Amino acid sequence: MTPTETGIREGLNIAIVGVGLIGGSLGMAWRAAPRAHRVIGIVRRPEAGDEAVALGACDEATCDLAEGVAGADVVVVCTPVTAIVPTVLELLPHVRPGCIVTDAGSTKQHICETLWAEGRDDVPFIGGHPMAGSERMGVGAADPYLFQNAVYVLTPNEDTPAESLGLLRSLVEETGANTIVMDAARHDRIVAAISHVPHLVASVLVQTAAEVNRAIPETLTLAAGGFRDTTRIAAGSPEIWRDICVTNRDAILEVLDILEETSRHLRTLLERADATGIGKYLAEAREQRLKVPGRSKGILSTVHEIIVRIVDRPGELAAVTGLLADAGLNIIDIEILRVREGVGGTLRIGFESEQASDQAVRVLLSGGYSVLRH
Repeated sequence: MTPTETGIREGLNIAIVGVGLIGGSLGMAWRAAPRAHRVIGIVRRPEAGDEAVALGACDEATCDLAEGVAGADVVVVCTPVTAIVPTVLELLPHVRPGCIVTDAGSTKQHICETLWAEGRDDVPFIGGHPMAGSERMGVGAADPYLFQNAVYVLTPNEDTPAESLGLLRSLVEETGANTIVMDAARHDRIVAAISHVPHLVASVLVQTAAEVNRAIPETLTLAAGGFRDTTRIAAGSPEIWRDICVTNRDAILEVLDILEETSRHLRTLLERADATGIGKYLAEAREQRLKVPGRSKGILSTVHEIIVRIVDRPGELAAVTGLLADAGLNIIDIEILRVREGVGGTLRIGFESEQASDQAVRVLLSGGYSVLRH
């Protein structure tokens, strides 16, 4: 490890505790980046370590926590959220002074405040939350591009050394993520509103439909795209979301209070058959929804999108992306919005700049495709 003229260390040894989807994706991204010298994976089972190495998620793996972190410049704890604090406290005696310890948990205040109080003064802990993921789990689902154009939140405190924060921020950005630095409590309230409570609401909707289905058995059979899209996140891991609810309880309860208040207002409008009020309520909701950045991962905006209609035949998606690649255009986000067998489908494709999206429209129109601005 050597310092550069700017004081940012090069040739970093990075230890990742928990090489699953997030840890494995970080490892893959860093192994392809210039800053990392070596990535060490710390796993619970030898066969998990063998798989992680074989997939390129780390250079080597060990089941020995103390051994794995001993020579690290940066340690990233990617365990389930309730295991982060005990894991960090267990590894702290084994890391060298100046080592940066961070995590990838989706809640921050409890974790950070506990570790700032009980940690080592010569080992800065900086909270982290990569706001990207997948419905798949495990290192087999790891993707070196998972964090491209995603938001990655870092939550230091007033005692965090500027050099340590700068190093970690630079390292995170080598994964393609965009860092945001904020207060841990502020982070938890935000994610309660945009992630945690929505997940719980999706679960409530599914339970409600299931209850109706008991009386009217055709209910779930008729559940179509809108219901599936609205409740998709309810299919997430119950264990992960249970732990999130426990560790971010206060912020979630605060947001649920707001949800109950707005729900009561809508119920009152319905009881009064207030068509004008209902219309205004829905119009205001639509207006706010249109302000939500739907153009990239996490909470990042500024992606310029187009909509492309394609026919139902093999290789059509490859044909569209091939035309764009031949024109030198870089796709930073792509989504299949809908597909109907025999009819075709619709793609949403995102680009970094308006100039790139304009060029993409011209290229695809010349290729005979129907293209719309989004």
